[in-house]
Amino acid sequence: MQLPIPRAALQDPDAAEMEAAVTADSSSDAVLFNPALAALGRANANSGAHLRARAPIPVDIIRNGFAARQDTMSAAQDRSVGFKLGQDVFSLSTTLSAPASAGATRDARLNWRLAQPIGTGPGFIWGVATGGGGSLYGNPEQIGEALIGYRQELLPHLTLTSQLAMAGNYVFAAGDGLHTALTPEMKLSIDLAKLADLPWQTSFDVTLARKLPLVASDYETRGQAMLSLKYKLQ
Repeated sequence: MQLPIPRAALQDPDAAEMEAAVTADSSSDAVLFNPALAALGRANANSGAHLRARAPIPVDIIRNGFAARQDTMSAAQDRSVGFKLGQDVFSLSTTLSAPASAGATRDARLNWRLAQPIGTGPGFIWGVATGGGGSLYGNPEQIGEALIGYRQELLPHLTLTSQLAMAGNYVFAAGDGLHTALTPEMKLSIDLAKLADLPWQTSFDVTLARKLPLVASDYETRGQAMLSLKYKLQ
């Protein structure tokens, strides 16, 4: 059902250009209004679709090697600044290297990375990434990575991840070239926060991996255990 609204009620008598705003088809004395539009507007507002359409892209600042306090005894270290869009989707950073050894030359490097983030839920997982970089006194380098795996929940708070990663890099230099390797990896994660009902995010991860060289790489066995604590102030 459509309700007629007098056209005069929609016009501003104080507007200087009221006559110019009247269209050619304004010969009728009323404008039809559909009351169902108000219900549609309330439904769209409650759904939050307008907020999701304007969701901001998270931007993280890369800032490494800048200590809060430094003295003459502080060890020299690389300093890096840049930015990262999304969850490891795209990043760009510059690094200034200051070697601690006497006579070594300082160097500046530009790095970039574009990636498809790996999912956090159970089931089939995958990810791909590419990037590269170059320095003033070094050779340009191009990298590529691919990962495929499966994540399963053994117990309510215990997760096992099995994955196979392939990574390679190509250095544009005579006598160097392509390096690539396959790395099978097993990772066991325990969510301590849910297990003990803690007020912060806590997890314990144990990782075991074996790097298998394909071209110009070395064998490598890696084991890692990490306890992480994360608390968010309300």
